[in-house]
Amino acid sequence: REVVDYARDRGIRVMPEFDMPGHAQSWCRGYPEACPSPTCNTPLNVASNATWSLIDGIFSEVTGGRRSTPGDPSGIFPENFLHLGGDEVDTMCWSKTPSIAAWLEARNLSAKEGYALFAKRAAEVAISKGRRPV
Repeated sequence: REVVDYARDRGIRVMPEFDMPGHAQSWCRGYPEACPSPTCNTPLNVASNATWSLIDGIFSEVTGGRRSTPGDPSGIFPENFLHLGGDEVDTMCWSKTPSIAAWLEARNLSAKEGYALFAKRAAEVAISKGRRPV
């Protein structure tokens, strides 16, 4: 919080970036249930409730769970934006992981459409925490 306050005093806005689902391999170490499999760990598992619970918890922690207002900042990062990343996503692991492939098939989704669903759902979680996804 000290860094955020220091930056704000100098006219700099600090916005956290969660580069997901494609650059979240490091999450697999602490939260393996959010990843496709031990040998195929990116992108995050679109089919797992554990993934969405983790994202919801992280977003709640950094936002305080509500929108910041002038004079009433909320969360570790009070800026009302969350950068959700979303670049360089290779969905090959989703196609190779039987449980995820079955989940996609049951919803009549290609891996690419599954990625679009992931991005939409991540944005919805950010919005539910009072933040604007970018």
